[in-house]
Amino acid sequence: MRFMFDTDESFSFETLRAVGYTVYGGADIGEVMATAARITPGDWESWHREWKALADRIAGIADDCAAKGHSASADSAYLRASNYYRTSEFFLRDDPVHDPRVAATSARAIEMFRAAPEVRANWTQVGIPYEGIELSGYYLNVSGDQPGPTLVAHGGYDSTVEELFFAVGDAARRHGWNCLIFEGPGQGAALRTHKLPFRYDWEAVVTPVLDFAVNLRGVDAGRIALIGMSMGGYLAPRAAAFDKRIAACVAYDGVFNFASALPPVSAVDEIMAHPADAPTGLRWGVLNGLWTLGVSTPQELADEFAKYDLAPVVEQITCPTLVCDAENDQFFTGQPQLLYDALRCPKTLLKFTAAEGAEEHCHEGALTLFHQRLFDWLDDTLVS
Repeated sequence: MRFMFDTDESFSFETLRAVGYTVYGGADIGEVMATAARITPGDWESWHREWKALADRIAGIADDCAAKGHSASADSAYLRASNYYRTSEFFLRDDPVHDPRVAATSARAIEMFRAAPEVRANWTQVGIPYEGIELSGYYLNVSGDQPGPTLVAHGGYDSTVEELFFAVGDAARRHGWNCLIFEGPGQGAALRTHKLPFRYDWEAVVTPVLDFAVNLRGVDAGRIALIGMSMGGYLAPRAAAFDKRIAACVAYDGVFNFASALPPVSAVDEIMAHPADAPTGLRWGVLNGLWTLGVSTPQELADEFAKYDLAPVVEQITCPTLVCDAENDQFFTGQPQLLYDALRCPKTLLKFTAAEGAEEHCHEGALTLFHQRLFDWLDDTLVS
């Protein structure tokens, strides 16, 4: 499915990703379409400029509504502004370490999210102890003092914890689940503020998160589900292979071997030498990888990617596992099926198709359908 950008698959996908959050208050369709129409395909500067202009405008509306006591209007605008700032930062990858716009725009996305009245009313901002720092997170308690099922959620290769509110968090509230969303090394503030790159042994991240989660009000320690989005479709199953407190695992979508997404070392070398000549998706994927994995050469990138392989540990996964599969996934074609076939635990494969409008990676643009199937499976697995 191409949305607004017929000649640029990556711009199309990220626009669909942004507009898909409309259902949870993260966008308005007309705003997105008008903004996309002003962006030049493949031009990263125009992408940042136009999305930031939109975010700044909506942030101004939010502040004005809040000052005048219009809480519902402020809430809507703050949530949209947060998503738009996240989107505007997405392609700032030529020099993310030194480009001041990366930190500034990311900070605005966080600021807008935390200003939203709905977030302040329903979610508790938490800091999760991890190797001398605190990982950013938010906790939603819908079960009160009664122990209830809890969804712990993290993202993947390009996620922030604030985006997870739109991706799974607000859906958890509507479906009656407690929810802890967090970001780990290589993601969000852990990368931008604490300079922590990704690590393949994700159990070292999830275990302290679960140590923290089991002490939260309302969490039933025997009914914790873990979901990982995108690259998280490798990370979450990896953690489930080691931490048996995970009662159910969701690979959204499944990734068996992350190295499959990386082009040959020679191609990576060419992209690094002439980034402006590369297709948007390849250029972004390589440059984002160098930053988030903390490496500097094509061979180092390939060596690091190779560590993200579930083959050595997949048989250690014992909890019920849901593997989601998108028919036209442009990043991890065939990977969900490989993961599903390798699993030896109780397992379910959910395929999302083009006929349903759900064929894109992580079913962007079809979140209502995805959440219906996700939470129905979770209810059947840990509630019924």
